[in-house]
Amino acid sequence: MTYDFAVTRRLTEVAKKAGVSEATVSRVLNGREGVSEATRAAVLTALDVLGYERPSKLRGERARLVGLVLPELQNPIFPALAEAVTGALVQRSLSPILCARTIGGVSETDFLEMLLEHQVSGVIFAGGNYAMADASHDHYRTLRERGLPAVLVNAGVEGLGFPCVSTDDAVAVEQAFAHLVSLGHQKVGALLGPEDHVPSRRKLDALMAAAKGVRT
Repeated sequence: MTYDFAVTRRLTEVAKKAGVSEATVSRVLNGREGVSEATRAAVLTALDVLGYERPSKLRGERARLVGLVLPELQNPIFPALAEAVTGALVQRSLSPILCARTIGGVSETDFLEMLLEHQVSGVIFAGGNYAMADASHDHYRTLRERGLPAVLVNAGVEGLGFPCVSTDDAVAVEQAFAHLVSLGHQKVGALLGPEDHVPSRRKLDALMAAAKGVRT
């Protein structure tokens, strides 16, 4: 009896990524019954994330879509970010779905439900409830339960379990403060977000530490 080691390796990698057995992966790829929808979705997501092609009979079930959730488009940084992310996704044969929140408009939770209905392969959040300590984070836990990959841009609350891409807020504030002090300024203020905004908290802590260092 001969074995296709490439197929065996693929089963092993997908099983590890999805957190299931190789037998379960095999049942999903062969369209067999006895697998829950949540497990089936996790296996197909793992297959997409790892870059493996689906069997032809499964290719039509989920487009290679990635949601990009932005807090707004008025701030020029977010359209610029959307352009960069879109270009990177397209180069990898992925199609972005842009979800831009507006005041009084569709909420982040509603956008996420829509993205799940479209069976996206992952979600990129560029600002959202994860950066607010007092906000609801239940919809992020839903992503975790479904095994759907997500990336958070900018600092967020702890314990969500998703990779986070962020600038070093402390270093940024220290450099800005040191520059102003070098120019002779003795009173330096900071315009920050709400008290529960995690990035703002990090900036304020860094500013207080820098100011204390100057006083001492």
